[in-house]
Amino acid sequence: MDKPKTLCFLAYLINMGERKWKLTKANCESILNGISDLVRVISVDGEIVFCNERMKEEFGDIVGLKCYEVLCKDERCSDCISIKTLNEGKKFTKNETFNGRIYNITSSPFYDDDKNIIGTVEVFKDITEHKKIEDRLKKQNEILRRDLEYAKRLQQQLLPIIPRIDGYRITYTYKPCERMSGDFIDVLDIGDNIFFYVADVAGHGILSSMVTVFMKQTILKNVHTAKDLKVQEILKMVIQDFIGMNFPPEIYITTVFGVLNKKTQEVSIISAGHVTEPILVKASRKVRVINLKGQPIASIFLGTEFEEKKFVLEKNDKLILYSDGLIETRNKQGEMYGKKRLIKRLLSVKNINAELLVRDIRNFAHTFEDDIAVLIVEKL
Repeated sequence: MDKPKTLCFLAYLINMGERKWKLTKANCESILNGISDLVRVISVDGEIVFCNERMKEEFGDIVGLKCYEVLCKDERCSDCISIKTLNEGKKFTKNETFNGRIYNITSSPFYDDDKNIIGTVEVFKDITEHKKIEDRLKKQNEILRRDLEYAKRLQQQLLPIIPRIDGYRITYTYKPCERMSGDFIDVLDIGDNIFFYVADVAGHGILSSMVTVFMKQTILKNVHTAKDLKVQEILKMVIQDFIGMNFPPEIYITTVFGVLNKKTQEVSIISAGHVTEPILVKASRKVRVINLKGQPIASIFLGTEFEEKKFVLEKNDKLILYSDGLIETRNKQGEMYGKKRLIKRLLSVKNINAELLVRDIRNFAHTFEDDIAVLIVEKL
């Protein structure tokens, strides 16, 4: 310990302590032995000149050995952080496994009064349990990532394949901002009627996306069973099914839901709390924003009627349904795309469709921060 070549770390601390804090050798040893991590001090020639009690508990009294001998090696490691610390005067860290335990090792320089590096202090922090938890989290995250990918594929598979309907053109675009989306679109061609909706489930992620699956299956079931296929009755039945599922109270659905009779060309449309209003663009370029009132699909049914609007979709008329992500998209300057810009775009492009509309929004904002769903029904 007192050999000049070892330049004992404790002796240095004591020397400093006598001039500043009146520390003794016993004080210094007490400080280092009180540390819960393993500590050893290595001289410039690689000899261990001190180790605290925790280090002794794990490796025995290793003072006097070369640093690498403790780790059952014949020479210093190729990535020896003590050498790096001596050469560069910086702190270095690495992880090593000894006796079945994983340690995060930090090597720091210490200096004499003339600011010359006289050795390194290595602190071994046992991170075995932390690494086990980290590895488990990685595996769980990988499973979750895989499940999200499968869930995304499932949701994509549930999107409608628009049938060819004589006299009509129906286009849609669906852009989730994450893997999973709370927005959804569907179109059902049943007999003389075309049922269609744009829905928005509160929130994002797996639960919201699974509620869109519920929405699709429930509407499909009720469309086939509702008397006279009335939109009012269909949506009330959906609410009753939703209540029966006992979803958390923070989960709810807003939707614009409509039916188009292909023979009469009459559209009946209602809204369940949807914040965006359908837009009817007439062939004459006259624009009608359709205001509708109605409660969301939620865990409580207020028993009120949904406000229903009816109109005839004439030749070259377009009906646009969309989620709030479309008009609330902002550019880098914080400016929203907005309803006025949407209407202007609908009027400026003769053969506008859903994909062209979303492309315009992408040019405006470059990125989407919310889900976007757009459905356009056009009479040819």
